[in-house]
Amino acid sequence: MTTRAEAAPAKHAHRLASDTAFWGFIFADMTVFVAFFVAYLWQFGDNRDEFRSEASHLVMWLGLVNAVVLLTSSYFVVRAVQNLRAGVDARVLLGGALTSAATFAMVKSVEYAIEIGAGHTMTSSTFFMYYYVLTGLHLMHVAIGSILLTVWWRGEQAGRVVGQRFAESAAGYWHMVDLLWILIFSFVYIGSHA
Repeated sequence: MTTRAEAAPAKHAHRLASDTAFWGFIFADMTVFVAFFVAYLWQFGDNRDEFRSEASHLVMWLGLVNAVVLLTSSYFVVRAVQNLRAGVDARVLLGGALTSAATFAMVKSVEYAIEIGAGHTMTSSTFFMYYYVLTGLHLMHVAIGSILLTVWWRGEQAGRVVGQRFAESAAGYWHMVDLLWILIFSFVYIGSHA
């Protein structure tokens, strides 16, 4: 890590943020989710009435709140990367992203409590098995992304600037988390009513 004084605003050539290994990891991680989405859509095609019936128990507005929360967090992360590149403190923006992550986890916990309280568990139906697997894996990714953003935030708090590649990788990972939620919300919450 370098100090903020050592981090000079740089003119950036057009290049892909982060590095090849990071993008390989993102591709592999997304491939796992794509496999689950394909399996989900296959099951949905075979059990459309059951999925519609089970999906009607989801609290749609909680899923929508979480979509807005993650989109907001991604805005904070984009601005934090811009601040890093300009040599400006990004702590407030990273704090906003971390607060959004905590809000997402809290809302998801409330949603889980509602569903489990109503008797909708992972073993109650095929739909809820996919619901818990997809949203649980996603919540794990939110936790990992939060750790990455926390490392960046702590560096800023100590007056050091984390490496640009680390920050861009953390930001890219966070945007993947956001994209995954948009897909989960689209397929599981909205699409299951189709």
